[in-house]
Amino acid sequence: MNAWDASLTEFATRLEAQGTRRAPLSRATQQAYVKDARALAEWMQARGISGPAAITPSMLAAALRAREWSAPTQARALTAAREWLSPFFVAGRSPAERVDRPHVRPPLIPRLSQRDAAELVSAESRQAPMPPIAAALAVRNHAVLELLYGSALRRQEVCDLVLSGLDFEHEVVRVVGKGAKARTVPLTEPAIAALGAWLSEGRPQVIDRSAPARNEVFLSSRGRPLDGSSVYRIVAPRLREMGRAGGPHLLRHAAATHLLEGHHDGDGAHLRVVQEVLGHSSLATTQRYTGVTTKDIQRQLKRGHPRG
Repeated sequence: MNAWDASLTEFATRLEAQGTRRAPLSRATQQAYVKDARALAEWMQARGISGPAAITPSMLAAALRAREWSAPTQARALTAAREWLSPFFVAGRSPAERVDRPHVRPPLIPRLSQRDAAELVSAESRQAPMPPIAAALAVRNHAVLELLYGSALRRQEVCDLVLSGLDFEHEVVRVVGKGAKARTVPLTEPAIAALGAWLSEGRPQVIDRSAPARNEVFLSSRGRPLDGSSVYRIVAPRLREMGRAGGPHLLRHAAATHLLEGHHDGDGAHLRVVQEVLGHSSLATTQRYTGVTTKDIQRQLKRGHPRG
C-alpha cells in the first residue's frame, strides 16, 4: 500500500472513530470528506508527488482549481483536507490551513407567499370521498403539512415526533432537532385540529395490532414509523401542482418568513422569537430569512426613523 492509500485508509478510520468531536459527523459527511480527499490525492499522485507529507499550499490550491468544484464543494474539500493532512504537519502549518477558503454565499431562501402556503396546507383537507386507508393517510398528510408550516418543523423532526411530545393542554409540541437539541414549539389551532383528527380517526386505521405499540405520532399505511422520504413525497407533489419546486424545507422557510412579516401590518415576530421556534443555535442563521422582508423593514424605517 503506497503512502496515498495508507493515508486515506487511516483518514476514513479516524473519521469513523469520531475522536473528541462535540458534534459527531454523519456517515454521509464522512463519506464526502473521504471522497474529496481521494480526488485531491489522485490529482497530486498523477503529477508525481510522493505522498501527503509533500503537499504544499500551492499544490493544494492547484488541485482545487483543476477539479473545477463549486465554492461550497471547495470549502468542504478544504475542511476534509485539513482533517486528512493533520497527522503530517504541525498545528497551523497544514497546507489546507494556508489556502484561502472560497467565499460561499448562502443560498437564497425560496419564496412562498402566505396565500400559497395556506392553499398548499389546506388542499389536503378538501379531498373527495375515498377508501378508509386512503382517507386515513389524507388525514395524516394534512396534519404533517400543518406541523411543517404551522410549527416550522424539519421533516426529520416530524418523523421523530412521539406521542408524549404532544401537549394539547398547553398547545405546544416537544421535538428533538439537530445535535439532539430538544425544544418546545407552539402549535397553531389548525395543527391542533389536524393532529386531533389524525390521532382519533386516521392513526387507528393503520396501526398494526399484531406488532408492539408504536410511540411515533406519524405512521405509514403499514403501521411503521414515517421516514423522511415519505414526508418529502407528501409535500413535493403538491408544490409541483402549484408550479413550484421544493420539498418540506420550503414550508419551514415560509413559516419563518411569514412569522417575520406578520399577518397584519407591523405585527411580525421578533427575530429572536423566530430563532427559538426554528431551533437555530446562531442568530446569523435565522437572519438569512430577513432578506425577503425588505418591504417590512422599509415600512418600519419610514414609521420609526426621524427622517423616515
